[in-house]
Amino acid sequence: MSKKLKKSITILTIIILVIIAVVSTFFIVKYFINKKEIDTTTEYYTEDKIQDRLTNDDGNVTKEDLTLKINGETVFGVINIPKINYEGLVYEGTNIETLDKGIGHFENSPFLEGNVCLAGHNYSGVWKYLYTLQNGDKITYTSFLGTKEYEVNKVVQVNATDWTLLEDTDDNILTLVTCVKNEPNLRFIVQAIECK
Repeated sequence: MSKKLKKSITILTIIILVIIAVVSTFFIVKYFINKKEIDTTTEYYTEDKIQDRLTNDDGNVTKEDLTLKINGETVFGVINIPKINYEGLVYEGTNIETLDKGIGHFENSPFLEGNVCLAGHNYSGVWKYLYTLQNGDKITYTSFLGTKEYEVNKVVQVNATDWTLLEDTDDNILTLVTCVKNEPNLRFIVQAIECK
């Protein structure tokens, strides 16, 4: 092998290693920033701090008084699903822009009592493995109104236009919705009931 070819291979190898290092650093930094935001939100929404904000006001407490803003965005909570190693921030709304930031809260569903409905993308880093949840798996949901632990009791696929599982209930339920890969007319739904 000629000296010129060896030099070219060495330079190409160095360039590839630099690119890998830069990309890896980007993802590592992004992970730690996201983790810090999740920890900040979880701490801010602890029961004691919620009670302090409720009692230190003149009685006219609004959602905006209780919620936390991160980078100019209102964060409504955190969802933690240990079985699929997912923890993420919850924002209001289910449009594409919201779901690109994290998990979306269906605007017409309650925030803590009743049937809390959340949506997330079905890809790596979000809810790609939501379908692997089984009855009995635990989910923790923290909102600006408190924290509840849930246990999965229903895992189903439904038609994209079937919204019956998102109707409000007297029981405290958490309903998670995501797309089914390569099936635009289907949705994957996991429901979990509050642990007593």
